[in-house]
Amino acid sequence: MISRSRAALYASADTSFNTGGITAMRTIIHAMKKISKTASVCFMAAAIVLGFAACGQPESKPQVKTPSAAPHITVISTVDTWGSLAREIGGNDIKVTSLMTGATADTSSFKPRSRDLQKIQNAQVMVTNGAGYDDWANKIRPKKAEVISAAATVGALNGDNPYLWFSHDAREAMASSMADTFSRIQPSKKRAFAQRLANWQKNEKKLTTFLQNFAKENGNVKYAETSPILFWLMSDLNLKSSTPKEYAEAVSNNTDPQRSSIEAFQKLIEERGIDILIGNSQQGNDTLNFLNGIAGRSYTATVRVSELMPKYANTLNQWIMKICDDIHNALEETKAMRKNEDQENTKKPITEKPRVVENTNPKDSHEGQQDPGK
Repeated sequence: MISRSRAALYASADTSFNTGGITAMRTIIHAMKKISKTASVCFMAAAIVLGFAACGQPESKPQVKTPSAAPHITVISTVDTWGSLAREIGGNDIKVTSLMTGATADTSSFKPRSRDLQKIQNAQVMVTNGAGYDDWANKIRPKKAEVISAAATVGALNGDNPYLWFSHDAREAMASSMADTFSRIQPSKKRAFAQRLANWQKNEKKLTTFLQNFAKENGNVKYAETSPILFWLMSDLNLKSSTPKEYAEAVSNNTDPQRSSIEAFQKLIEERGIDILIGNSQQGNDTLNFLNGIAGRSYTATVRVSELMPKYANTLNQWIMKICDDIHNALEETKAMRKNEDQENTKKPITEKPRVVENTNPKDSHEGQQDPGK
């Protein structure tokens, strides 16, 4: 009995288990189908959203690298005169730094500072004057830099007149040398350098015409100079200096003039052997002050010229034209002063007639005096 009951129980349990298991499996499968449908819907919705988002964005294009602009050529000039010319030829393709600048610079005792030395070593081009004007540059010139020397372009040596920027030949040679040098360093800008050189040459031609006309109008001018600062400009104008030879040689050799040469200069001015006196505004001593004072008392106008460029001058040509204007104005001033003096002398009123003084007092007379030799 017991065994049959257990068997029936087991059979009943087995049947219940089979029926419940099948039901559970069906439930699980049904749920999985729902989950699968939900996942599919979510996936499709996400795809649709991404699709709309993609449509709203502009189409991306591959980035193309644009070529970078060529770097500036770094240029160091010992003086602002040649630095100005370099800027005309190089334009925006170069960066120029001039060491000695302005009409008040002390060029005789100049020494580059530490920051100047750093710029010099980093320069690609170094522009010097030469002819003994900036010898210190030869000791610190960078080994890898191109060097353009004004003295070298025209064959000037130490002891020659160093104010080469007032020479047409030196300016012409330097402008061409700068254009060639800049083109070698930056070949892509060769055409630009050549065009700027051509423009400069046109302006230099205008200056030459200006100087020729000036020389015609003032060809008879007589001048002397306490400093040979305008030697090259006066040579271009075909004007000869009346400076006493001994004095001129002493100044050119950087030695003190002898007393005899100063007296000869004084006599020249006092006798009005010159119309204007030219000097260096960046130099001063007792001798120069003395001669300038003699010129003032002798109704002779003076023209003082700086070695380096004044603030008003942007180019060498502009500066040179202004100097010529100053010379012309000084000539007119001398004429006006001397004319006024002559008029004053002729217009002086005679207050009384000259009279003969008679000696009536015998005590005041020499008559009757014995010759001490007798």
